[in-house]
Amino acid sequence: MTKARNIAKARADERVPRNPGSEQDASLSSTLIRGIEILQCFSSGDRALGNAEISRRLGLNRPTVSRLCKTLVHLGYLRRDAKGAFRLAPKLLALNYPVLSAMPWRHEVLGPMRELAELCAGNASVGVMSGDSFVHVQTAGSPPGWPHIPDIGQTGPLHRSALGWSLLSLLHGREFADKLAELRALHAEEFAAFADATAAAVERCRKQGFCVSYGDWRPNLVAAGAPLGRTEDGLCVAIACAVPRYRAVASYFETDLGPRLAEAADAIRLSGVFALPAPAD
Repeated sequence: MTKARNIAKARADERVPRNPGSEQDASLSSTLIRGIEILQCFSSGDRALGNAEISRRLGLNRPTVSRLCKTLVHLGYLRRDAKGAFRLAPKLLALNYPVLSAMPWRHEVLGPMRELAELCAGNASVGVMSGDSFVHVQTAGSPPGWPHIPDIGQTGPLHRSALGWSLLSLLHGREFADKLAELRALHAEEFAAFADATAAAVERCRKQGFCVSYGDWRPNLVAAGAPLGRTEDGLCVAIACAVPRYRAVASYFETDLGPRLAEAADAIRLSGVFALPAPAD
């Protein structure tokens, strides 16, 4: 197996859904869980997957995978290509629209995001917490030669990224402890490796309004993040700016971009859409 195929395999393995404890809960539908896991096991690098690969990734027998995929094709969420492999179908995008339309504030933050992206000659993104990850819901800026351009719907880790740490800083008390326990259970080795960095970044967000990640998630990027707050319906929201590492200067992030990002977050909160939660007693 070539190096490229090894990398692709590793990325695919990272996409295998992990729901510890869910199989022990008799009130959950295992068929529905498996069907959704099939959709989740596709990564951005996968054009198509066959029964055998889906079976390997999920640890399911091939007849079960075949039956579930046939059902998903019937529903319009998968389609088959000329070789008989499965591809995600455009109908899945229709599921995104109601989610995004319930976040009208995405359009309100776009102006400040564009200003920040222009200021740092990088990109800006806003993300919300979702389980053990964050999900990008708005992005701005796409400089030429950019090593990674985030897109709406892309996910990233809470425990080793500026955006993720900013989101974690919005949790307090039992909610914060439970989230850390969830991350520890799902990502034991990574969580241990980044535990000190996570604790320091969360504390900095709470005290200074921002944090900085020097390639902790994507080695070729340096990013600053700031918590925006929680929406009326309970979503945790944060903003981040990133630039390629080869032209990132630590002092710029620490004394210029980071504080500016925190100020921008303060200004955005004046709209009343986001509120910083009070620390738990």
